[in-house]
Amino acid sequence: MKSKFFFLLIFLCLGSTQNFAQDAKLPPKSKFLIEAGIEFGGDEILQVFFTNGEDQTMRAGQGGYISFGGQFEFKNVKQLMIRTTLGIKYNTTAADNANIRLTRFPLQLTPFWKITDDVRLGVGITTHLGPKLNGDGFTPDVKFESTAGPRFEFGYKWFALTYTAINYKDNFNKSLSASSFGASVSFTIPK
Repeated sequence: MKSKFFFLLIFLCLGSTQNFAQDAKLPPKSKFLIEAGIEFGGDEILQVFFTNGEDQTMRAGQGGYISFGGQFEFKNVKQLMIRTTLGIKYNTTAADNANIRLTRFPLQLTPFWKITDDVRLGVGITTHLGPKLNGDGFTPDVKFESTAGPRFEFGYKWFALTYTAINYKDNFNKSLSASSFGASVSFTIPK
């Protein structure tokens, strides 16, 4: 139900901005977007024990990511901005003799309201394509399915704080929270 609401919200935002742009016959200004960040949280997927007695917990929402996409600004609604990206999110363990890793491809669409030229607030929708735990022979590989969920962002210039609320389902239909808090940096070309 949540995902239907957010898709409807985004559809309405996109539809209304298209009408503004058509009325004035001004095309949206588009820029190439690069975003990178780190996120923490989610349910435990795996706990790895090392020979030195230490251990590491891998969580469904944690990892570093890099994304590429577009930023669209509208001349008639200067406070509105839309960003869409596709990236890769990666998390691995500190083991020297294994490459146990969790990979996924975040896809997101976020409309923003620019409070000032430097401060923005965004509420959008995201999903992770192809989440997979690769056990490298030490634990079984697991493929997950991701739900769509909301993504919140508060940004100042090139820096932002984020919160994502999504879930994964494993091969046995068990649900795991992949929700996360994070920090990101983003740059556009042209500036």
